Amino acid sequence: MSYQMIKKQFKLGLFTALIGNLLWLGMVNVSADDTVISDSPTVSALTKKVEAAKIAAKAAAEKIVAEKAAAAAKAALATNMVSEVAVEYTANTYLAGQCTWGAKEMAPWVGNYWGNGGDWAASATALGYEVGTTPKVGAIAVWTDGGYGHVAYVTDVAANGHIQVKESNYGGVYYPSNVRGFFDPTTTSEGTVSYIYPPAGV
Repeated sequence: MSYQMIKKQFKLGLFTALIGNLLWLGMVNVSADDTVISDSPTVSALTKKVEAAKIAAKAAAEKIVAEKAAAAAKAALATNMVSEVAVEYTANTYLAGQCTWGAKEMAPWVGNYWGNGGDWAASATALGYEVGTTPKVGAIAVWTDGGYGHVAYVTDVAANGHIQVKESNYGGVYYPSNVRGFFDPTTTSEGTVSYIYPPAGV
């Protein structure tokens, strides 16, 4: 036998012994009475554990995001200045040029078929919208007097409670416009005012 052949046989034997020892060390058998428990995880089992850990981590991250969103929504609702409702954006079916049409043009989240302007606060409340007496930019101002009532979209609120709005069918305007500038919404001829607050995220 040549030296090269002996060297090759020796390396092969050493490699086989090494692999055998590694496999033997990887298989730990615990014997208790007649029961044999083997602790040698397969690649498949390890893969399943890794996948399960990834799924659990993703679920935990999603839960944290959902909890933060719920807390933010709860805080917004506590201020009574946001509505938590599902909104379906639909075409404006109100009569063009009327105050209801102008308000829907400015706030597409407003529903159709809420009635005359003076009916809007009650209609919105019945659908789950938050309605209050504090003005907020983006809210719909609703006045209940003046026959059919009146609605307008709030564009600005001053520190003293005066508001600016865009409205139709006021002072002869067709398209939503700022006709009045800042004014006190509680002292107008349209009567008692309330506000429909926009949905969260609007």
